[in-house]
Amino acid sequence: MNGELHQMLLITALGNGNLISGADASNTELEHTEYIEVRFIEEGGGKAWSWPEWLAELKNNGCRRLMLNGMPSATSWSTGILQSNGMPNGVTSLGTTGESLWKADWHMDQYGSRTKWKVTYTEQKLYDGQKGDREFLPLSVLSEKLDVALRQIGDLAYTIEESFWSDHFFEPAKSVLNGTGTAAQLSFHLPDIYKDQARTLLNAVYKAWVFGGMGSWNDSPPYSAYQHDREQEFNTISARLYETLVQCARGAVNSVVLL
Repeated sequence: MNGELHQMLLITALGNGNLISGADASNTELEHTEYIEVRFIEEGGGKAWSWPEWLAELKNNGCRRLMLNGMPSATSWSTGILQSNGMPNGVTSLGTTGESLWKADWHMDQYGSRTKWKVTYTEQKLYDGQKGDREFLPLSVLSEKLDVALRQIGDLAYTIEESFWSDHFFEPAKSVLNGTGTAAQLSFHLPDIYKDQARTLLNAVYKAWVFGGMGSWNDSPPYSAYQHDREQEFNTISARLYETLVQCARGAVNSVVLL
């Protein structure tokens, strides 16, 4: 899973659990450790908060929900980097006193032989003309769309003699999605405010995530597609799966926004 997307999923899901039902939102991936430091800064560079401090501040300011924003561009699948496509990538806080987009900046520091990620979410207050399009599709629609995308890319994998990817990722993800396979086990607990259908969809997304660097779908399969004269089809179907995975992940964690 893309690290940026994974962290925003964590923030949105755990934050919503805390804001809506008071569920424990503690998670080492969002707190200060020897490997990562996450902080949130108000617009203008004023106050800075840790993860638990930020949630408390949001509650005090009347925030009721968090919403994951952004969709990838058509070329994002080949780089594994979330590039905006005319829409902001970040987490939006929704409340009685207005809305803010919290956009992340990732910076890596070196401490001897150890590296540490410093992630800063900076606030940008949103006004009517800045809110952009918002998509709230039923989980059943998203699940059907992902099933189609998995079937297409699975068939392509066999055609270009890359059956490993279908056998170990695409088919198992379809089984998770259809309730006949073992869940992929998210690396975080989705709060109880979420429906089982959201958990299933998000687990399928994590299981089907094959994009990245060496040893991923971006590595040898493109050359296999080229050898089988399927390069254009490969690019189109890969981009479709990537976009669908991000759309479904976003839809899953945003499924409580309208509650």
